[in-house]
Amino acid sequence: MSRINGRLSDLGWNMDGSIDSSDEYCTELKNMYEQLCILGVCELANTDSSGNYIGNKYVKSDLLYYFDYNGYSYKKTDDGIVPYSDTFDYYVSYTVPEIQADEIVTDEETTSVETVSGEENVHYVTNISSEIFGESKTEKQRLDALKSKKYTYILRTGDFISSQMQSSGTMDYYSYQVAEENGKLRDVNESYPENYLPLGGWYSDSYGRYVFNFCNESPIKFYEYPENTEVGFTARREWVDIESNTAEGSGIYYSTLPICDMPDYVAVAGDTEGLTVFISPRESYFRSLTGKYNDLWDVYYETRALTIKCGVLALVLIAYLIAAAVVRGLAEEHTSSFADMIPCEFYILAWFLIMVVSSEMRFLYWRMNEASDVLNDDTGFGYMVLGAAYAVMTGVAVHSITHGIKLRSQRKLRSSFILPKLMKKLSEKYLSTSMYETRRNRPAGSGLMRRSIVSLAAFLVSAAVLPAAIGENEESYLIAASLICGISSLYFIYSQIRAMLLSCDLTKLDRRITELNRNTPFEEEISPLSELSRPSDMLKNISDTVSDAVEEQIKSERMKIELVANVSHDLKTPLTSIISYIDLLKKTELDDEAMGYVQILDKKSQKLKGIVADVFSLAKATSGIDVNMEELDLVRLFNQSLADADDKIKESKKTFKINVTEDSAPVMGDGNKLYRVLQNIIDNALKYSMDGSRIFLELTRDGENIVFTAKNISSYPIDFTADEITERFVRGDKSRTDGGSGLGLSIAKSFTEACGGRFEIELDGDMFKAIMSMPLINKEEPEEKDTI
Repeated sequence: MSRINGRLSDLGWNMDGSIDSSDEYCTELKNMYEQLCILGVCELANTDSSGNYIGNKYVKSDLLYYFDYNGYSYKKTDDGIVPYSDTFDYYVSYTVPEIQADEIVTDEETTSVETVSGEENVHYVTNISSEIFGESKTEKQRLDALKSKKYTYILRTGDFISSQMQSSGTMDYYSYQVAEENGKLRDVNESYPENYLPLGGWYSDSYGRYVFNFCNESPIKFYEYPENTEVGFTARREWVDIESNTAEGSGIYYSTLPICDMPDYVAVAGDTEGLTVFISPRESYFRSLTGKYNDLWDVYYETRALTIKCGVLALVLIAYLIAAAVVRGLAEEHTSSFADMIPCEFYILAWFLIMVVSSEMRFLYWRMNEASDVLNDDTGFGYMVLGAAYAVMTGVAVHSITHGIKLRSQRKLRSSFILPKLMKKLSEKYLSTSMYETRRNRPAGSGLMRRSIVSLAAFLVSAAVLPAAIGENEESYLIAASLICGISSLYFIYSQIRAMLLSCDLTKLDRRITELNRNTPFEEEISPLSELSRPSDMLKNISDTVSDAVEEQIKSERMKIELVANVSHDLKTPLTSIISYIDLLKKTELDDEAMGYVQILDKKSQKLKGIVADVFSLAKATSGIDVNMEELDLVRLFNQSLADADDKIKESKKTFKINVTEDSAPVMGDGNKLYRVLQNIIDNALKYSMDGSRIFLELTRDGENIVFTAKNISSYPIDFTADEITERFVRGDKSRTDGGSGLGLSIAKSFTEACGGRFEIELDGDMFKAIMSMPLINKEEPEEKDTI
């Protein structure tokens, strides 16, 4: 089928009996059209009523040379030049007035007749039977007879007619020059459907040239004069050197100018009004051509039917094999075979080769089609080879599909790949080498910088080499430039892939740092082959070290707290006994000196009792136990603390300035501990403020917090920091041996933080400020109920 259709389409004939625009057919048609057009305006237009050529003999010799040069078939007869064609019937004519000779001028170069007036005279040449054309018929009657033929092309009086007037949809474009009335040339562009032909035209000029533009790619030039004459040399020039003087007599220069732009150049439009061209493909020729292949039609139809049956059978077989593979896979049937030992990469490679070979064999098939006109032994053997190859490839493809379906059903598809296993073994070997250790200890940024520099250098080299190689037009340079560009492109792709992998690992490292900051576990690991594996391991080690240190510190603090609590508890029993015996001694009659000693013992034992109580309270607050959280009003608690300290305030003879801006301040906390905080702050202000000075106590609201502030002027120079004064067993006045234990502010800070607040100390010269802040409880105001 394709062989028959291919051969007929080369000559412009389709299997449905229509004309096709194949390249070979169009070329032959355009050559015939050009031959007839030039013949009409060059010879028939210069023929007298007796059929004698009266034009320039050199122009006619150029016409015959051009026909011979292009291989046009023709024969010279007494009636003139008669073209010959096996493919086309043609008719070309030129209508001129009847010539009445008034004056004849003859020389060795030109024979011309001055036309005065007369009736129309038609000169024509055709290869159509004389039965259609009679000498008595007019030009219109001949054209009417020609139009009845199928697939005709007619050029008549400046218009082109085709029996296939429906446009083919594909446009052709043709450009040429025509002469204007002023004697200059003008460019003309034609656009027409490919099943038409261009109109074209011709002109002569003052240099003795005849230029024809009928369907040819470049203008065809004939000349009135022989080449070996001066006028012949002038006519054949295309460019002229013009001599000009430069300004101020600096010399003479020459410029090149086209002949058509010379001042004396004059072009005269050639007449095509009287030209008629008819072309029609011979149906007998195509019928004889089709008859050569009639014996192949039965073979084609039989082959097509057999191909369809085999295709349907193959599809049914493939569907059965796929269904069987699914059933075997779901049933987990496993029979050891050679196919199970073949890795899946082999099937992927086989599919790739199948696609490549199929493409190559398709072109081989068409080349075999075009190389032979009939079936022969070589062609048959070639088709057998193609069929066998396709059969093998089809078998491999079907087996790969069924084998893959079976493995997928048994969930063994991933394990059947050998490349991941091989890569895992190679990576394990690589991880044990010194090269890996060297690369692992290298900073990731240096590798990224190196790849970026190399990629940039490769790009610059490619940008410099490729244009230079193209400009040289040398194959060796082009090959070298192509290799450089190819290698540069591959390295650029490699560097970009490495950069993408590095960015993914950087994202993992960023998430690991975030989780470390949140003190939450991080399960995602970075590959040991990554450039960030060493920083990741270092970060993991730091995380583990910090976690161990924090755990040890917590454990140590817990042991200290437990030790202090236990010691404080153990000291209570003997201290209680000591205080009891001192009380007994106080009731006993002793001399004054002994009673003085007893009073000193009583004072020191009471102080020791307070220290033990403070240490025990601090230990319990630090350990986070024994905190009874409840809702309470800090304003009422402050007023209670202030009332309980009223006796101490009066004895101190110091002035208190109280500023409470809120009526109530609901907070969550332990009432006993917050009472102790307020008590310690007030006692601290009473003990360490300057005599006769004022003490400022404020309870104000700051946003969502209630803030208690105590300010006083220190009675001694402040030579400590805010952090130091809140440490345990630290007192501001180190010179004093009596007074507090140094735990009051530390207890106040611990109790405040245990209840969810914040305790701070601010120092400004001798100004001492203690600040306690507690978050308020947000209570929505109850909605007012409507009164009925």
